[in-house]
Amino acid sequence: MAHRGLHDPARPENSLAAFEAAAQAGYPIELDVQRTADGAAVVFHDDALQRMTGVAGHVHEATLAELRALRLLGGDEPVPSLDDVLACVRGRVPVLVEIKARAPIGPLEDAVRDALRRRPGAYAVQSFDPWSMLWMRRHAPELPRGMLSSDFADEELPAHHKLILRHLVLAPRVRPCFIGYDLRALPQRAPTLLRRLGVPLVAWTVRSEAELRRARELADNVIFEGVRP
Repeated sequence: MAHRGLHDPARPENSLAAFEAAAQAGYPIELDVQRTADGAAVVFHDDALQRMTGVAGHVHEATLAELRALRLLGGDEPVPSLDDVLACVRGRVPVLVEIKARAPIGPLEDAVRDALRRRPGAYAVQSFDPWSMLWMRRHAPELPRGMLSSDFADEELPAHHKLILRHLVLAPRVRPCFIGYDLRALPQRAPTLLRRLGVPLVAWTVRSEAELRRARELADNVIFEGVRP
């Protein structure tokens, strides 16, 4: 699965150009969604706008119209909504939507569910927030859902939060259809056990041939960039 589309210096990550390139190459697409100030689902990874647009501020503080008026990395590509991306892909390849959940859980998940229901295609959702995926299990059980995790060694989180997330403690409640785990943290007991129980394991983010070879030994699929599986 192409991480934020098939992006390169000419095609910014999470741009319509990157998604079109992935669709033409036949790669499933992984993308990120956040909720705007006016409740829309917009495709953007960072909470802050600065890195990708050069503009100060945060995604959740701006309206969809304000974000669409910005350009990614100083080029011609606008910040797209999830609807924009689905219209671009037109069901040609599967789309994996990572939900960048913020409290309260529900409004963004609802917007994602509605957007996916409006357009036919093969879709799945995933999140680092297990409560987001629990919402999806309850309100959109038809969508395959995945739990994202890592060892969170470099994250500033309370120790007990790291343990809960690292060991997928809420998996029995979420009942994930797959697990997405940081390749650098594999092998790890919890995802390995779930894989043995039949839950597919997706390794992220693969960026070299060496990492691709390692991921093929440890996981069932990969999210990649900078290398072509």
